[in-house]
Amino acid sequence: MNSDKKLYLYSGLAIALSVVAYVVITKRKKANTDPTTNVKPDVTTSTGDVISNEQAEIDLSLQQILKLPLAQAKLKLLGKDIYSKLENINPRQSPYVNNGWFVNNSVGGRITQKDTLIGKVIDVKNDSGLLRNGSNNIYKWLEVKPSPEAIKQIKEDSNILLGTKTDTFYVREDVIKLK
Repeated sequence: MNSDKKLYLYSGLAIALSVVAYVVITKRKKANTDPTTNVKPDVTTSTGDVISNEQAEIDLSLQQILKLPLAQAKLKLLGKDIYSKLENINPRQSPYVNNGWFVNNSVGGRITQKDTLIGKVIDVKNDSGLLRNGSNNIYKWLEVKPSPEAIKQIKEDSNILLGTKTDTFYVREDVIKLK
């Protein structure tokens, strides 16, 4: 190879690596540790994802149900209405998170508003990847028959090219609340 080709090859590689490094560095959220703001720091999950403290904290009544074995938790949650405790909830087609570029189990849109009636619980399952929450229990996913309000928000937020799957979907225990 002549020196010009080597220069172009190494320059291109350096630029590509710089772009990747920039994306990785800027995607990481930094914990808020300023004691004067009185805000608790963000929480890092077992997968290395950073979630807000608001998401990590689960209402006491729901927490007691989720601590039960799966069969007992199902009995208590089936038929219950659940609501979004956060904005921009990403419902899933299966009971785990996969944010891949080519294979992604998102339904195609998000529930964008806090306190939205997500729908009625029709099943409860453990995380397929056996991921654990802050209490070291396996995350529970609730399969939901969605409300018209949730479907409307998902469709408004969706990419028209990907479409949406809204007959049923899953939401994880840390993005919901009971009323």
